[in-house]
Amino acid sequence: MREILGEAPRDAVEHEARALGATGDIEVNDRAIVVEGLDEPRRYYLQHGCGYQCHDRNKPHHYRQHGWAPIGWEAEDGPQTA
Repeated sequence: MREILGEAPRDAVEHEARALGATGDIEVNDRAIVVEGLDEPRRYYLQHGCGYQCHDRNKPHHYRQHGWAPIGWEAEDGPQTA
């Protein structure tokens, strides 16, 4: 897991997330630490402390997209975009 979290072992990540107020399961996967119950500043703190993305379980990120908002938009008029 060093590849994912630098020197922070999984137990230390869970301990830190709990200390910040995380509730429910804490998941560490190949993309991010996924938590519940942490507001954005606390997620950022965990993210930068671990050197790894930290996501809110209630706002899932779309695969291969930036964040949880769709990339792009539907064209109202004009030619279709690629």
